[in-house]
Amino acid sequence: MTALLRSVQHLPPLLARAAAARAGRLQAQVVSRRQLYAAGVPRWLVRHELRVGRWQRTGRQTVALHNGPLPTAANRWVAVLEGGPRAALDGATALQEAGIDALTDDVIHVIVAKGSRRVRLKGVRFHESRRWCEDDVLRMGIPRVQPSRAAVHAALWARTDREATLFLTLVVQQRKASPLELYDAVATVRRHRRRTLLVRIASDVSDGVRSLNELDVAAALRRRGLPEPARQSLRRRPSGNQYLDVDFPDQEVTLEIDGPQHDLPEARLQDLLRDVGLAVEGRTVVRIPMVAWRLDEGAVLDALEELFCSRGWRRPAA
Repeated sequence: MTALLRSVQHLPPLLARAAAARAGRLQAQVVSRRQLYAAGVPRWLVRHELRVGRWQRTGRQTVALHNGPLPTAANRWVAVLEGGPRAALDGATALQEAGIDALTDDVIHVIVAKGSRRVRLKGVRFHESRRWCEDDVLRMGIPRVQPSRAAVHAALWARTDREATLFLTLVVQQRKASPLELYDAVATVRRHRRRTLLVRIASDVSDGVRSLNELDVAAALRRRGLPEPARQSLRRRPSGNQYLDVDFPDQEVTLEIDGPQHDLPEARLQDLLRDVGLAVEGRTVVRIPMVAWRLDEGAVLDALEELFCSRGWRRPAA
């Protein structure tokens, strides 16, 4: 075996460069030195290509097989390979890699097992964690933590509670994880100052709340002591299924939470058709533009309470 490895290390330069290209083909042309040596590329050739500028050093353990700028995918490969064999993208970066929109964090987040070799790399944050688990890592493409766990980790590492809430809602809203998967991931958090928040958000998401705006409205309704809604109620129509944001069957009232996307012409048409269909059923539809909600939340809640009272609801006795 030793003789075989020795013979592989002495591949002619042309064959060695081809072996290096194969090693980097699926990794944005970034490889670790260990991968190069295992592919049969001799150490002297690695040093030569770096010295003449055909390749570039990207870290202590990694090399880019070109001398141009590194795209996002290449930088993420550098971060994971520098982190070692038990490193993976995690948090907001893993969510971005999974295809979740609306995240703009430029820092690359990488999880490594507790006790791993300490690494420092510009633009990369290594999270040494006891929560690292091989079963959570997806290794098709660049190693990354699966979305439900990545969302929970991102929430734990978030700067604010609102940012933490955003990570949990986006992963379900954009269908990268089911509500049950998110709830299971939150259940693994034993001790953390945000644990109570995460459990509540996961419970709300499991109960049908799918956006940050809906969470805000649901929390405000709960604080005011108004009726508990049945969220994301399903209506079957000839044109397809329709989901109601916040529904109150006993009062025959439906609240629809309208963000900026509802100003688009096609969205307005769909909203109109939905509202007419509900009116046919004898229901009252109240659309709450989030602009108005942010302007005076208290006034909106006062109006809703008056509406519920007109439909027979009475505040429970203290």
